[in-house]
Amino acid sequence: MVFTIEPGIYVPSVGGVRIEDDVLITDNGVEILTSYPKELMTL
Repeated sequence: MVFTIEPGIYVPSVGGVRIEDDVLITDNGVEILTSYPKELMTL
């Protein structure tokens, strides 16, 4: 089974961000399919 975890933070009249992870569940455990940095970046 594959599903996504999509937590987000939204501030009215400012904007927001969502971090999405694709996760694979197998008989042997869990594998995270997405890989990218999750550190906060200020633009």
